[in-house]
Amino acid sequence: MERNVLILSLARGLLGEVHPVLRAVSTELDAANHVVRIRFEYDGEPSRAARESCSCAATEVIADFVTPWCLDEQHVVRPRPQPIAPLALLAYQRWEPEDAS
Repeated sequence: MERNVLILSLARGLLGEVHPVLRAVSTELDAANHVVRIRFEYDGEPSRAARESCSCAATEVIADFVTPWCLDEQHVVRPRPQPIAPLALLAYQRWEPEDAS
């Protein structure tokens, strides 16, 4: 799968699933091991609803792949002002003004 297709798949999956605590979403393919990695980075501990919404988005992405692809879904708490640590392809990043704390 091309990187553009992966980004579009993730963008589609995120529709209606982004919560205010979500800072960034990134992804990458590990073709050798048939793994799709998706990392969700949160500004503090996410609520159950926020985490479930992100899991729904990840499910939409992996549904675009046929077996034997697997999903590595990562939920990382990375509060501001810590910098985000995205995977190879950044699909979503909320706007965070530098002077706001």
